[in-house]
Amino acid sequence: MKTIEYNQDANAGFSASDCSPVQFQVLDLFSGIGGFALATEWAGGRTMAFCELAEYPARVLKARWPEIPNLKDVTKLCRRAYDCEPNPDDPDAVWCPRCDADFGDCACIGTDEFTDTHGFPDVIAGGVPCQPASLVGQRRGTADERWLWPDTLRIIGELRPRYCILENPRAILTLENGNAFRGVLAAFARLGYDVQWDCVSAAALGAGHRRERLWILASDADSPRLEGHAGNGEAGGRTEARGHPAAQNLRERTITTPLWYHQSGIQPVVNGLPGGVVKDQLTAIGNSLVPQVAHVWLRAIAQQYETQNRNQTHPG
Repeated sequence: MKTIEYNQDANAGFSASDCSPVQFQVLDLFSGIGGFALATEWAGGRTMAFCELAEYPARVLKARWPEIPNLKDVTKLCRRAYDCEPNPDDPDAVWCPRCDADFGDCACIGTDEFTDTHGFPDVIAGGVPCQPASLVGQRRGTADERWLWPDTLRIIGELRPRYCILENPRAILTLENGNAFRGVLAAFARLGYDVQWDCVSAAALGAGHRRERLWILASDADSPRLEGHAGNGEAGGRTEARGHPAAQNLRERTITTPLWYHQSGIQPVVNGLPGGVVKDQLTAIGNSLVPQVAHVWLRAIAQQYETQNRNQTHPG
């Protein structure tokens, strides 16, 4: 068990001495440039593996967290033989349509292979691809090849984490007249998970922009709901990781600060800066999530584990 080292601002109210040994492990799907990984570190957890297929974000993850493996393709993770098709040329083999190869020789990572190597996650987190639901795109919904909720839910069903934290555009609520989101909730119910959801703006954590997203919190039947962590004012005047204010009300959408971060001195139009670099960076940032929002619930999960450990150490 290792202790996460923190490099907090002096006014964060949160120092390295406050850190406890790692209490929970997170499987980070659709990892992007590491928003969930940052929030996991701040909460005292450990990211056990990334799943990020895009080249530029994968390079960022490797540079920032070189010790954490990137399993890349979510559609090939935690597969089993029954996901495949009969091989007409070999009755004793099955054919993997994702890799166009025999299942035993394909690039898929089986569930047993994953758990033997990494163990079981306590939390599965991820920003499921937004393009099928986003108002900016064509909103093809469940017909879009990037609609990866079925794979996300399949992995959750295989690994059975205690908690899931998932992020998406709020527009998913109205996608296909609401039927797409109802389908996601129904799938969670079939897996035996209790689900809470709400739309949260980055402004609730003091950001100078709204960036409103739908956040889904799911807990299994043996785990408590994350009640009392909905930003209902219990935070008082505290500050959170990196010195940003704790949310007084996660439903707050009013921008209360003009600048939440230090703007880079390098401008996208500076002479000699490759256009591809700018495009990659802007795309990665646009697809990313706000780690300070994710940290609210990851901290709540950490508190659940701390309470559980105290009860086991000092029963009664």
